[in-house]
Amino acid sequence: MLSIKKLNKESIKAITILAFSCFMFLIAPEIGFAAESTSSVQTKLKSGATAFQTVLTGIVVVVGIAAALKIVVKHLPGIDDPHVKNEMWKSIGGVLAAIAASAALIWIIPWVYSLFV
Repeated sequence: MLSIKKLNKESIKAITILAFSCFMFLIAPEIGFAAESTSSVQTKLKSGATAFQTVLTGIVVVVGIAAALKIVVKHLPGIDDPHVKNEMWKSIGGVLAAIAASAALIWIIPWVYSLFV
């Protein structure tokens, strides 16, 4: 028989987590069930993927805005020079093209994958 003195910290943590999980399953049993049917699983997966794509698109846009602002601040002292202004607009156009391409890839790659699966 196990005595309390022989229990170490790791086993106490494991027993506590197991007891908490069993307690939560008794209180809220719907936590233990993934879904009622296959269609609801597919719906949950699609909504999760859409949320993930939205977050990735947001990250891409924020990074692009930061890059464009850095370019503008870098070229701001010499904005009177037409060469500097042209270089600034070309750089901002490149950043916008990179944002558009990466945001499109975030949405197009899963769509192409779904065509063949």
